[in-house]
Amino acid sequence: QAAGKVVVMDFTAEWCLNCKALEAGVLHQPPVVALLGGGDVVPMKVDLTGDNPDGKAKLKELAWVGIPLLAVFGPGVGYDAAAALKYDTYTVQTVEAAVRQAGGAAAQARP
Repeated sequence: QAAGKVVVMDFTAEWCLNCKALEAGVLHQPPVVALLGGGDVVPMKVDLTGDNPDGKAKLKELAWVGIPLLAVFGPGVGYDAAAALKYDTYTVQTVEAAVRQAGGAAAQARP
């Protein structure tokens, strides 16, 4: 947050079939892998498979009940829970657009 980076939080669990489908069909696709691996993005996987009180607390803070959830924060939208871009289903294009929006003016200027 202090560095002005985009934060992408993927809430998932081993038992969540929809999470696994989104992981394979979207998050592991080359354009998203490249985007999330860029220096301006901090990807975070929040695994709720076992006892993860911090992960569950963050999910509650985001006012979200279940998973999958992709939450995107950044200087273009803010870093608080109310400002997060939240998706329970998404495509490669959705993730790209969310990262651009969360990145703000600097991300908008990039091709």
